[in-house]
Amino acid sequence: MLHIYVAEHCPGSPTAHIKAARLQERAPEIPVAVVDIGAPGAVVPPAVFGTPTYTWNDRIILLGNRSDQELLERARSLHEQPAS
Repeated sequence: MLHIYVAEHCPGSPTAHIKAARLQERAPEIPVAVVDIGAPGAVVPPAVFGTPTYTWNDRIILLGNRSDQELLERARSLHEQPAS
């Protein structure tokens, strides 16, 4: 699952929300969750040290916002890998 960690004070977080929505439109088979690290009860992996941070199964795959195409390609590639 792709998790996108955002924060209210982060100037890149609104763009991360848009990228998440675009990804879900283009690849609805890929599970995506946007997590506000400041929300009560938010579970944030120790490796997440800034926002926006994109993780797949708690492993950082992107820091900051990249192109929609790069995000789509990485997420599809990881989604299609067999579970280990």
